[in-house]
Amino acid sequence: MKTKITATVTLIFGFILGIIFTAAALNISAKEMMVKELKSPYDFEKTVRVVENRINEQPGWHVTNVIDQNIAVKENGGFEIGNFTIIKYCNGKLSAEMLKSDDRKKIGTMMPKSFAVYEKSDGQVFISTMNGAVMGKLFGGETERMIEESSLDVESIMRFVNLKFTLF
Repeated sequence: MKTKITATVTLIFGFILGIIFTAAALNISAKEMMVKELKSPYDFEKTVRVVENRINEQPGWHVTNVIDQNIAVKENGGFEIGNFTIIKYCNGKLSAEMLKSDDRKKIGTMMPKSFAVYEKSDGQVFISTMNGAVMGKLFGGETERMIEESSLDVESIMRFVNLKFTLF
């Protein structure tokens, strides 16, 4: 009888400990899972040019807007944040396919896609973007398929920094 109680208590304790460990691991890794940050091999200006050119060279894709976020912030009451550019880009065919369904129109809040190119205080330049693999899994179904298709093109665009979308 004592062995059964000990086994039951151990099992319950292990289960609870497993839940706590899983929650802590997800909390720690969630921010790394949602956004990919990659170090650029180039200086800030060249990185912005390379990303813009690679987008425009990828069949079906084009840059829709380039925002100097430092200027935008300062002009609207903020302070100097250093070199920081947001590059918005789109694929008309994929966008039309995504937005033709009423159930997917809400995805428009994440469109057009974007890259942030920024220089950190130590002078290193980075590029960040949303993780297509995770985003697709969050939506599932046909939306997941379309996001995965788009993500393959984004990986191609960003091959120069070895971007590969993964779940972890």
